[in-house]
Amino acid sequence: MLISQLAYDHENLQNRVDRNYQQFNYKQKAVYYVVIEFINSGNSRMFFIHSAGGCGKTYLCNIITAAVRAQGHIAFCATSSRIAALLLEGGRTAHSHFKILISVYEDSVAGIT
Repeated sequence: MLISQLAYDHENLQNRVDRNYQQFNYKQKAVYYVVIEFINSGNSRMFFIHSAGGCGKTYLCNIITAAVRAQGHIAFCATSSRIAALLLEGGRTAHSHFKILISVYEDSVAGIT
């Protein structure tokens, strides 16, 4: 898995980041700046981005991960649902990526609200 994370076309990714950064709103630019600053400082972090639907979280995450990968670093995207994971480039569910066990019993149900 780590080898595939290092096999990206860095120049192509950076060109994509440069083009798409210009389309960010000021809040997206602020989040992007914070994440990239942590990475450039050598600090490892996990970031959680929460906002209402339609605010551009997926777009932002895809560009942040492209920027991280363009620098030759590794970026993992983990979500709570498979549908959300499909929208993120290289995204996976948290339980799949981090091998989180989910206990399932005969009477287990998943509530949808």
